[in-house]
Amino acid sequence: MVISTKAQREGDASSDTPVTQWLDAPTEDSVETVVTYMLEHPSQSISSTHIVATAKAFKQLADMCRDPDVRTRLADGALAAASSLLLERVVAELGPGTEQSNGHAEHVFLLVQVLRCICNQSADTDAARAQLLEHGGMAALARALSIDDVWRQPVPVAQAAFGAVLNVSLDHKLCTQALVDARAIEPHISALRVHGLGNGAHSVWPLVCSSLDNLCEDAEAAAAHFEQHTGLAPNMLQALAEITAQLANIASVSGEVAEQFVQIKEQQDADVTAALRGAQRTLLWNLCEVLEKSSAVRLQLCEPVYMHQMFDILAYYVATGGPDEPTQPEPNVAQPPSRPLPQGNRNADATAQMIVGVSGEDAALAMFDDSGLQQRLFAQLAQSESALAAAAALCLGNLARTDAHCTQLAQTRPDVVQAAIAWFESGEVRVRHAASGLLKNLCVPAPAKARMVELGLPAVAARNVDTAVVPVQANAIGILRHLVNGCAEPTVRALLAHEPGKSQDQGQCALARLLTAVRSTDIDGIRCEGTRLVAAVAKAVYLKRACDAQDIEARGLDLVAPLVRLVVLDGQRHPLLQQESLVALTVLVAASSDSAPYAHAVVRCLVPETAAIGTVSEPTEDDTIEADAIEADDADGETAKADDADDENDKADDADDENDKADDAETTAPDSFTNVLKRLLTQSGPVWPQSTMQAKSLITQLTTQLNVQSSPFDPTGLDILRTEILPLTN
Repeated sequence: MVISTKAQREGDASSDTPVTQWLDAPTEDSVETVVTYMLEHPSQSISSTHIVATAKAFKQLADMCRDPDVRTRLADGALAAASSLLLERVVAELGPGTEQSNGHAEHVFLLVQVLRCICNQSADTDAARAQLLEHGGMAALARALSIDDVWRQPVPVAQAAFGAVLNVSLDHKLCTQALVDARAIEPHISALRVHGLGNGAHSVWPLVCSSLDNLCEDAEAAAAHFEQHTGLAPNMLQALAEITAQLANIASVSGEVAEQFVQIKEQQDADVTAALRGAQRTLLWNLCEVLEKSSAVRLQLCEPVYMHQMFDILAYYVATGGPDEPTQPEPNVAQPPSRPLPQGNRNADATAQMIVGVSGEDAALAMFDDSGLQQRLFAQLAQSESALAAAAALCLGNLARTDAHCTQLAQTRPDVVQAAIAWFESGEVRVRHAASGLLKNLCVPAPAKARMVELGLPAVAARNVDTAVVPVQANAIGILRHLVNGCAEPTVRALLAHEPGKSQDQGQCALARLLTAVRSTDIDGIRCEGTRLVAAVAKAVYLKRACDAQDIEARGLDLVAPLVRLVVLDGQRHPLLQQESLVALTVLVAASSDSAPYAHAVVRCLVPETAAIGTVSEPTEDDTIEADAIEADDADGETAKADDADDENDKADDADDENDKADDAETTAPDSFTNVLKRLLTQSGPVWPQSTMQAKSLITQLTTQLNVQSSPFDPTGLDILRTEILPLTN
């Protein structure tokens, strides 16, 4: 019905019949007239006289917008503006803290119908969403989610509210961002609290979860919002912990919430359980995404209470596994050492990564001194459940990153160290990786090294220098390198010892197996770290006399080739490693004798055809090893995270794929050892002055050996040394 006069449009408070007639049953033809009236007279539309008629009009409009053709035709009209305006007005009447008036039920009725109208008109219709955004609908929607009546009557109020938010924001970045900016995430998290499960609220939770997933889909934007509002992450974790406790039937909280647990348990059915699991999944993965993106958000959780909650959640997932998910890890899968190894349970993996991420923040170091958390980590490391032990080892390694903490742990808790050593030697892949990372940390401070040797760590690490699990191998090599620089004799002895039960074959000692691994690997982290260990052993034996040199020389082990290979392949990218290798080569050449013809081996490497360097893959960003990070790792007292962030040199981050990619990777022929020495001696290109000085020292030692060695040198290599290299030393 079209209103023909201005008086009829404005209406008379004492005579509402004309207005009521067309508000009760608007048609497609009269929609513009109806919404125009609402826009021009919003106060009268929600007055006690007309509020029911207005609500019925919105109900009719919502039903009409179910038709895609109708909502498309209405998208460019005034419906979005009227919906936004009336929603803002009714939210103001029903907002948090407002007292219920005589017309409260009518206002709730109108709220539901306006929300239904917004929900239906925005379904798959970007034009309507844009109109709602333009007219302030997002802010009004966000405020509507916090109205007390949303959870007093979950159906239909919460259903309409969260449904409207979901439809408006789905696949529409501008509306989503506007809702996030209007703090719509907060009431979503509040909605997913166990103590709010009443009056059939569980039936709305799937809608809440879908809406929250959509609001957090842009992890970067969500993380920025969580950074700005510091209570969000703790609240989300608290909600997740409550749901997990309920699912595990653990009433670990007190007061009103505990009473709710009991009540829910009594009436729990399949629908409630499904709602709890869905909410648990949504909270877990959105929190994981945000924590992965933002260090600032991780800092918000650097408190023992939050770490306890994360371990409670992990314990639940470990105990229950996951629907349609295997609980056993895939065998022999190499993974980057900067993350916990997967255990075939995605939810447990995600929770473990949260623990590692939060505990890896510097602000988390203070948690090491919390006795309750400390005892929990010690207990979990000592138990038989490998997944919990792995998480405890990673967390403990991250918290014990100072020299003082590492030394305290090594010297006062030998039982914990022994438990970690036991997991390192015989645990599953993921716990071996975690335990070896913790042990590697403990080997850095000088006061702790002797204790680690006493507890038998060198022998266990030596048995793992060629394991097929790359992160464990990297940790084993790192442990030995730290120990050889402080406890050289027992560490070298462990590297030269034969494996129990095997013959006295030279290939059975750990040092021989390390040399084979370094020579054959295409993984930068293993080659570099392994070669650094070889260099450290060479210096320990021939400079510090850590053992009888004959123990190495009698085995005929080739210490020269891996050092030369590192100088050639990695010198430009990792000048510090190049310098270390040149130092070790100089030491070996100076120690040359008839039984240790290292000088002869170096001269042979000057011949390109016999250097046997192989090819080198083009470096990737993940392969890069920064010199300053390596220097920091070598600095006295410097420690590192249990997840191997201690040493950029351990960047076998993509080691698990490197072997698969080797055949497809673009390769380039490496430079020759001779050309590298020439470049160093002439300082051509980016060359460290220290490397130039060390190259000159190497040539000086070679020249000395030419005069004292009785056995002949390779003639081609000797000619190259005399004609191409020696002239450059002057």
